[in-house]
Amino acid sequence: MDIVVNNIKQLLVEQKLKPGDRLPNELEISEGLGVSRGSVREAMKILSAFGLVDVKVGNGTYVCEKPGSTLMDSLLLSFFVTNPDPEKLYELRQVIEIDVLEMILRHYDENTAERKALRENLNLLGKLIDKNLSLEQLKTIDLEFHHLMGSCTKNVLMERIYSIVLDFMEPTITATLKTHHGEITYQEHQKILEVIETQDYDRIHDVITDSVNTWSTRQQASNL
Repeated sequence: MDIVVNNIKQLLVEQKLKPGDRLPNELEISEGLGVSRGSVREAMKILSAFGLVDVKVGNGTYVCEKPGSTLMDSLLLSFFVTNPDPEKLYELRQVIEIDVLEMILRHYDENTAERKALRENLNLLGKLIDKNLSLEQLKTIDLEFHHLMGSCTKNVLMERIYSIVLDFMEPTITATLKTHHGEITYQEHQKILEVIETQDYDRIHDVITDSVNTWSTRQQASNL
């Protein structure tokens, strides 16, 4: 079984198998690697569980075209198990969001629709600030802005990883929103969007650092 799993993984690494490719059938893999068909079957179950292959009954087994949610969810689980301290979360969010912004600017010509959605999200928040936004509404708009940033990267792996980071940080993000009605969130998002719309690479580090510092400071305040 391990022989089959490792062989498929190596073929993927070497790009001899690519997303959407159909794998040889069970008998061909069994004879080619000198293992039992039962071992091949078990290996496919493991690869399917990790979101690497898609077993279509009656139609064959294919390399998944997008990263499987099961694999990514196991990464999210590892966040909860390790229970990183706030300082580690601060460092992770800062590094991830700097990379996210750099990717957004690198793919600027490809993410027009996503950038438009970011602007609409910010405009909506601006309109609702004076209308007694509920905490749930504010959280939804806040998180949507960041998920849209992920989609702006035009990189499905970065988008999913960033989404996992946001999922883990959601409770702390929610806590920081309790002490204001959206004004601070609007200001921070506006700065980020300005960097994106002006394609200002030089401001990326400072804007993200300021944003994460604000989040960290308000998180600490919410715990007092």
